[in-house]
This record gives sequence, structure tokens and C-alpha cells, in this order.
Amino acid sequence: MAEHLRYEPIDPLSWDEVEERVATGGPDLHKVPIAVSLYADDPARALELLLTLATHEDGTVRGNALLGFGHLARRFRALPRERVDPLLQAGLSDPHPHVRRQAHYGLADVDHFAPH
Repeated sequence: MAEHLRYEPIDPLSWDEVEERVATGGPDLHKVPIAVSLYADDPARALELLLTLATHEDGTVRGNALLGFGHLARRFRALPRERVDPLLQAGLSDPHPHVRRQAHYGLADVDHFAPH
């Protein structure tokens, strides 16, 4: 059965809100990696969060973290490929279709905006 995508608005979050959502693992946790990668002004802190969430047990959170790498690459034009590439490559063969799709899009943006 095909997975249906739907648009969800993503608002900026303060770091306090990010930390609270990560700690509690609430129903909006899947929005955190997107919000951080689109709006955070500290790329190093955003990267560390995405690296953590890229191995999260929830496929939607994991996939959105992989997509977030692409957003960071587009915004800041740099990314430590040696840390990000293994996660993106693993995502391409993840059992969860959302993760595979987001890894594909994230890798395309990373390759384009932060090439080796």
C-alpha cells in the first residue's frame, strides 16, 4: 500500500522547546528535525541533534533527520560528509519507506550543496 504524504506546517522552535520534545518523545517529535534544519541559527548544534535523531527508533523521525541534513547543506553550504554520509547511505536501504525516500532527497541536496 502506498504511503500518502500530507503537508504539515513546520514552525520555528526554541532550543528549549526542541530539548523538551526530544526528552518527552511526544507526537510532534517528527517535526523537530525539520524545524531545526530549516530555522536553527547554530549549524553545529543542529547537526548534532540530527545525527542523534538519524538513528531514532521511529522511522518518521529518522527519515526527517536524514532530510534535515540536506536542509542544513542548502542553508550553510557545508557539512561534515564523513559523519553524515554513512547515515544517509544506511537510510537508502532502511526497511521503512519514509526513511528511504527522505535519505534519497537528503543525499541529493547534500551532494549538490556540500559536495566532497
